Amino acid sequence: MRNLVIGLGNPGPRYVFTRHNVGFLALDKYAENKKNISNIKKISGRNFEGFALESNIFVKPLTYMNASGEVLPYVFKKFGKIEESLLIIYDDIWLNLGEIRIRKSGSDGGHNGLKSIIGILKSTDFPRIRIGINNGYEHGSGNLANYVLNPFTQEEWTILDKVLDYVTIAIDLILEGRINEAMNKFNGKII
Repeated sequence: MRNLVIGLGNPGPRYVFTRHNVGFLALDKYAENKKNISNIKKISGRNFEGFALESNIFVKPLTYMNASGEVLPYVFKKFGKIEESLLIIYDDIWLNLGEIRIRKSGSDGGHNGLKSIIGILKSTDFPRIRIGINNGYEHGSGNLANYVLNPFTQEEWTILDKVLDYVTIAIDLILEGRINEAMNKFNGKII
């Protein structure tokens, strides 16, 4: 069975290390951790880039966060319709930095990138990994867009790097059909 893993973020150098880009950063970390595997290959298509490993496709939409779902028709055209084995990875402002939440399905929770994907699929029935990015932001305390589009500090990056190693393990478990094990092992874990 082929799996499609989509990490959400924004393209371009201005956004690379921002909080809103942890979906992209998670895929980068996954590829880095698998770099000694000889059959990993880069892929690209209209509005996306990423890599393929074995039967799994890892995609970064290049449509900007709020239009993340618009990449799905292009991915399905190139690789076949594989949404039944879809995994989405994205940031969650309401989880603290160091926390991970894995769910089998659910609403968009106010995340515009996920809302776009749900709008295209007309379904919320797919697993997702939410990565906490909140390190002191309080609801209503300032401009949320500015907060999520700012880069991680060096101290935050040290925490995030450890989190992304856990996310790599969680991805493998989910792709192996062991999502319950991934949820039991990582949900709520604070680093």
